[in-house]
Amino acid sequence: MESIFEPGGITDIALMGDDHYARQGIASLLQIMGSKLRIKASVRDYQVLDMVLEKTRIDLVFLSEPEKCNAGFDTLKFINKIKLNHPHMVICMYSVHTSSLLWVRGDVDAFISLKEPMYNWHANIMKLVDSRYRPRSKPAALSLTPIEWKVLKELRNGQDLRRIAATEKLSYRRVSALKSSATRKLGLRNKTDLLIFLTS
Repeated sequence: MESIFEPGGITDIALMGDDHYARQGIASLLQIMGSKLRIKASVRDYQVLDMVLEKTRIDLVFLSEPEKCNAGFDTLKFINKIKLNHPHMVICMYSVHTSSLLWVRGDVDAFISLKEPMYNWHANIMKLVDSRYRPRSKPAALSLTPIEWKVLKELRNGQDLRRIAATEKLSYRRVSALKSSATRKLGLRNKTDLLIFLTS
């Protein structure tokens, strides 16, 4: 398999998450794993990470899974912004909780649960930083199309389906189908889940 990082080079890593101890644990494990891994930043929130990414090349970023109350449109938008502005970067999401958000897993390169035994996530991290591995591409079904994004954005802005249909010059049924397919791809169960997703 093709290497995701420079052969023989140093892998620069950033960590982002609210839980300082989880970040410290991952940083300690990475330091034990080898001298070719360098922690360039360990930050608490997306705004600070964004500033770091503007100034520093990062090869691999570990993002904490967002809390359910904050896990929504803005989080997914930020992940996609990282992917657009830094296409070389590998994004790994980690969770300190037992449950995880399906829609987030579909848009990152790897997912690690810190509830698993240490040897499991040690092996998963090794796969990410080992030059013999490349993260598997996500199934196309989990990626929202541009028009699905547009429908979600308009819904978030308070537009109803009829107005979106008129604005986009699509039939009402087509817009409704786009809303349904986006909801399904995000792993949301119903209108309430979608409303929470759009407003968080």
